[in-house]
Amino acid sequence: MSQTRLNDQSTDAIRNRYQSFFDNAFLPNIRHEQMPGADERLAYAAEFAAHRLGQIDDKLGRLIAIMERGAGQISQLRK
Repeated sequence: MSQTRLNDQSTDAIRNRYQSFFDNAFLPNIRHEQMPGADERLAYAAEFAAHRLGQIDDKLGRLIAIMERGAGQISQLRK
């Protein structure tokens, strides 16, 4: 298997892991035996927020496209 294909597969695996991880409800990364540092908790929260904002952006984009199609159909009916 070529190196490029291995890199593509590993990138896809990482992307899929993050996708399934962030699709779940936000759960702080707390380990009872050792509390993660503030920087680690902040980085985790920022990644989660960025993921959710991306989802909102995608959904709003689809909603705008639907509304534009509907407005186009209404304007055609008025002619």
